[in-house]
Amino acid sequence: MNKITLRQMTDTEFNSFKVSTVKSFAAGNVTAGNWEESGAEDKAGSMLGQMLPDGNATTGHRFFTIADDREDLGTLWVFVQGSSAFLFDIMLDEKFRGMGHGRQTMTVMEKMLADEGIREIELHVFGHNTPARALYQKIGYLETDVTMKKKLLITL
Repeated sequence: MNKITLRQMTDTEFNSFKVSTVKSFAAGNVTAGNWEESGAEDKAGSMLGQMLPDGNATTGHRFFTIADDREDLGTLWVFVQGSSAFLFDIMLDEKFRGMGHGRQTMTVMEKMLADEGIREIELHVFGHNTPARALYQKIGYLETDVTMKKKLLITL
């Protein structure tokens, strides 16, 4: 496996990232049962717009292209505030998943942040995303809380 690097996104890369993030966030919330499919992308787009009023230049938010020495592999979005960080999104292109790139990306990100004085990283992962949950647990992330839901069938 080639060495992973994190390169700050260009505005063009950020625009593509924004489109795919809206789709992914909407789909994740639909699958989790949080949102109805109708209007989910509009809701995700609105939330993203509120979170990132200055796009790629929004204070505290950092956007990276994950790459090796041959090609781009995916994207990473992390928010830094004080001595803590929140990993909003790591997305590897489908063809690069399950090959250790996610683990290596997390290691590179953690070292970069630790070198800057960041002492903890939090993240959210949908319960149905078992591959991501397994990765995070393997590399030392602990569940700090769990939200559960059950859909009830109403009969009249």
